[in-house]
Amino acid sequence: MQSNFKIALIGLSLLLNFSRASAADPVEARPTNTPGRATATLADLFGDPVIARGQGLEIKRSELEDAFTAWKANLAARGQTIAEDQRAFRELQLLDKLLITKLMINRASAGDKTVAKAQAEKFLADSKKDAASEDAFNGQLKALGLSPEQFNKRVTEQALAEAVLERELKSTLSVTNAQVEEFYKSGTDAVVKIMQEELERLAKQPDTSVSQLTAVKQQIEDLKKGNLAKLEQPEKVRVMHLLITTRSRDTEEELPPEQKKLKRQQIEKLLTRARAGEDFAKLVLEFSEDRRLKETKGEYTFSRFDPFVQEFKAAAFTLSTNQLSDIVTTTFGYHIIKCLEKIPARKVELEKASPDIKEALLQQELQNQMPAYFEKLKKEAGVEILDSKYKPDPSKTTPVAKSAKP
Repeated sequence: MQSNFKIALIGLSLLLNFSRASAADPVEARPTNTPGRATATLADLFGDPVIARGQGLEIKRSELEDAFTAWKANLAARGQTIAEDQRAFRELQLLDKLLITKLMINRASAGDKTVAKAQAEKFLADSKKDAASEDAFNGQLKALGLSPEQFNKRVTEQALAEAVLERELKSTLSVTNAQVEEFYKSGTDAVVKIMQEELERLAKQPDTSVSQLTAVKQQIEDLKKGNLAKLEQPEKVRVMHLLITTRSRDTEEELPPEQKKLKRQQIEKLLTRARAGEDFAKLVLEFSEDRRLKETKGEYTFSRFDPFVQEFKAAAFTLSTNQLSDIVTTTFGYHIIKCLEKIPARKVELEKASPDIKEALLQQELQNQMPAYFEKLKKEAGVEILDSKYKPDPSKTTPVAKSAKP
């Protein structure tokens, strides 16, 4: 009963990193009529110049415009907009990501392609599974400014770029058990260590005030507390529910009042049977209209913070173990909920938390190493920006803060 939309969880990386042109396409050789002058193509004549190129790649203005349009559509799907005076800066970011993505895809090995194919197929299958129907899925893509073909291609390309990054960079990094234990005990990660170094630097400066030192110390403590909080497993509840939906299985539109009335009568009879002692699990398997019934058998485990429908969560957390709820009405339909287990809040054991902590620390190190790695790729490929609008201005720098979460 999660209310989030899977495709929206792709995040900006998918929409930022890829354009309609394939990064694997070879750069076409241009015949020349006179020395030093290329023959103009139709695209060039109609205003689609190459704005950046390198060995084995080129990016045309239309590609950047497509990427920007897709990015704006993604923002709009989340109820956000971008100010026009920010367009040039965002286009510069998009151009850099297009270049990096094409460079990485050009470096893909046969093994990378095999890994990426499996990952892309799984992601596509999971995304479609969460949609009500093929038409609903395509409608959601349309809202993001994507055709099914564009979506499939971009998922595949992102998976391929990630496979290359995994092999060439991430696989070379490591996190020790001591680092994992330090995070578990004190909440210390790479960001905390950077802040601690800054605190030491400030402490040595004669003009540093007490208030400055105090502020940095507080920042460090807040970061550590925040990291430790991520190791706290909140109270959870494990439930089994029976759903009689009040929406069309094909369109997800609400059913007419007459049909809703019949649905209500149906679930009232099922609640009577359950309270009379019939096996609730059997009733769920026979009558529940939850789309994920085959996968979950009607069982869900969640905390108060997980993205479940609020009415469903509220009812679940009021129940005692083995207690049946009254009929609960949500946007999905009518539910009967049975509490199977109450799981108290606790700190996750080190053994269970270690893989997630290690991955989070590894991601931090990966984020630190990625800028230099990307610059190396661009240098090796001889990347040049042809449009002066997008050439970097050494006098202007825009710091970007990054963080990794376990």
